[in-house]
Amino acid sequence: VMMDDRWDTHQPAYLVDLAGRHGLPILALHPPIYQGAWRLGPEETLVRSARLARRISCPLVVAHPPPPGRPLRRWAAGTLAAARGEGVTVAVENMPANNPGFFGVRRGSCHLPEHLAGVGEVTLDASHVGASGIDLLAARETLAGQLRHVHLSDSNLVAGKDDHRLPGKGKLPLKPFLATLPANDYPGAVSLELKPWPLGTPDPEVILARMRAALEYTREGLRGTAAEAS
Repeated sequence: VMMDDRWDTHQPAYLVDLAGRHGLPILALHPPIYQGAWRLGPEETLVRSARLARRISCPLVVAHPPPPGRPLRRWAAGTLAAARGEGVTVAVENMPANNPGFFGVRRGSCHLPEHLAGVGEVTLDASHVGASGIDLLAARETLAGQLRHVHLSDSNLVAGKDDHRLPGKGKLPLKPFLATLPANDYPGAVSLELKPWPLGTPDPEVILARMRAALEYTREGLRGTAAEAS
């Protein structure tokens, strides 16, 4: 569930009823990036999102690291630890590399797998990997022991451009990547995180058709073998 300031993205009874009516468990909550819900700031929102996840039996919350220039370790020891104290998995997401500033200085944006080495559980976003010029298969291997959630989408591999294209409509090796997950006992879920325009917004029939195709693409990839991924 992508959360924002709309009540229906974070109202417990509504979310539980919605999941029950459609027979779809909620496997991850995704708070807004660099802003909050419930009219709270991002740090308070993360802790409250973890509390909400526990209440609705959702196993995981995606966490965005602090903006470039703010200490990751301090945030991990404070806000992240408090959220994890609610008893659910809180998986820190890799971010796209930020553009250099006026003087060509690139402040840390947690885009390299090594940046997340000490934060525990992580979410790997494929589009962010593509925008950062990183090898997707190498990133998965580096983070394998920490990986708990995947944001799947494609990328044209243009530096600094966070595409979130439909799977198979870009240049990332998504099928080989997906094949490595079951082959390495990946314990989490795969979420399709796509921008509206590749889905065909605002035509609902086009959106449904493309979502079905993206879902089938993902399932085909997960059915692949380790041999095909190599």
